[in-house]
This record gives sequence, structure tokens and C-alpha cells, in this order.
Amino acid sequence: MVTARAADGGGKVIVGIDAGGSSTRVRAQAGSVLVFEGAGGPGNPVMTGPETVRASYHAALGGCPAASRVAACVSGGGGPAQRAQIADLLSARFPGANVYVAPDHVGAFLAAPPGSDICILAGTGSAVCGRGADGGFVVSGGRGWILGDHGGAARLGQAALEHYVRDVAGIPAPFTDAVKRLFGDADRRAVVHSVHAAQNPAPLLARAAPLLTAAAEGGERWAIERLGLEMSALAFTAARHIDTYLPGTATVHVAISGGVWSSPAAQAALTSALGQASSRPVTVTRSLADPVDGAVRLAASLPL
Repeated sequence: MVTARAADGGGKVIVGIDAGGSSTRVRAQAGSVLVFEGAGGPGNPVMTGPETVRASYHAALGGCPAASRVAACVSGGGGPAQRAQIADLLSARFPGANVYVAPDHVGAFLAAPPGSDICILAGTGSAVCGRGADGGFVVSGGRGWILGDHGGAARLGQAALEHYVRDVAGIPAPFTDAVKRLFGDADRRAVVHSVHAAQNPAPLLARAAPLLTAAAEGGERWAIERLGLEMSALAFTAARHIDTYLPGTATVHVAISGGVWSSPAAQAALTSALGQASSRPVTVTRSLADPVDGAVRLAASLPL
């Protein structure tokens, strides 16, 4: 869905973009006035082919006004080749603008509550972000759902579907119904085929994450255990990040950002796991601001 409003003629338009494994979202402002919002498909250049990435940005930016500064916080945007790919795309869309591309965790951290020491981002994937001693951004995790990204939606959805396709007895009807809504077919062989046939399985798996968290919130032991394992692994990554980059910090203030944390069970599992993994006390607060807000703040900080 795309919306646009008349721009404030007295202000320069800035654009912030939050691009993840499942969606690409855009927000444009003129001063403090919101002038445009748009959304498109997957925007991760590592997990998604260039044509799909281009189509996602085209859809998200359709109708966006010209801008002087553009900041994109992109999942899979940690490498120079990926940043150049997105920067070239945006420079063509916004000729003459100051365009800056950063990894997605930068937007999440900039949107975190004031005083946050680190941000744990869990959307399709997961990462832990904060600032290093030199003031730059440092990240732990974020290796993709196959080799990492514990606690991210793709991993949680994978766990839910693994449980389903094992053909265990007593799968509740609501669980089966939800699988059918996702895949158009509740047959286990059809689910397996759909996942393996997907060019980019991560967004598909991520859509199944609520199956796991809802089952955990309903008290199902298998779901509680799998959710706990994922959050323990994510908490270990966060604890190692804290020890590496925040030496001497007495109490560490942790912000959590991303769709996974809409689940109370996921929040509780992470908070418990952090309490066990961290060598120091931690506080956990969910970010109320959206990562795309962080991208807008990054755009506003760019020189004209």
C-alpha cells in the first residue's frame, strides 16, 4: 500500500528505507511532516535476486517525491558489493541526492529508546547491534537463517513446520488450518514441496513463525522448548557482544526491535535467556519506534 501527502514546500524531502528479507518499507518527510509512505517486497540483496530487489524498491518508491537525502538500512547490506547495488539503484531513482546505504541493524539501533546500549533485532533474521569504542556501529550475528539468525522469524517458522511435517499425533486443528492458509494445502508433502521449491525460502518460513509462538503461548511443550532453544542461542550472541564491546558497563540496557517481539512468549523467552547468559544485569525494553524511523533519522543526519 502506498500513500502520499502534499509536501511542505519549506522543507527538503528526506527518505528513509528499511529493507528486510520479507519487505521493503519507505518513509519520506519534509521537515517533521510525513509526505509519503510505501511498501514493496523483499529487499535483501543477498537472499533475493536483483530483479526481485529492483521490483521491490520500485513498488515501495512508486509516487515518492524527489529527495535531497536518502538513507537505506538494508538486511544483507553489510558487504560493499551489496551496498553498491542498492546505492546505484537509489541514485538512479533520486538523481542528485546524497544516498547512503547501511545494514538494517543501524536503523533498528537508531530507532531504539534513548540510553539503549544494544539493540537485538529479530525480523526475518536476527542480529545484535550497538556502538563500538570509536562511535561506529558494531554487529554480532546476522549470518542468515541457514547458519545463524537464531530467534529470527525464519528460524521460528522452520521449527514450526519441522514439527508439522514430522506427522506427529495430535496436531491441533487451528495449527493445521493456519498451515493451510499459508500454503493453500495442509498436506505435509505439499508443504515440503513448497518450501524446497521456493527461490527464497526465508520469507515463506518467516510467515510460519506465529505458529510456533502461538503454540508456546498455548502451553505446548514442544513449542516452548524450541522457542527456548532459539532464544538461548540469540541470548548467547548478545552476551558475547556485550562482553566484547561493552566492557565495564554495570547494567546493560537492551532494546528489542522487529516483528518477532510482538509475541509475549518470544519476549519472555529472550529475557529469561539473557538473564542466564549475560555476566551483567540487563534490562529489556521493546522499541516503540519502527526501524524505518531510524532510517529517516539517518537520512536527516546526512550532509546536503
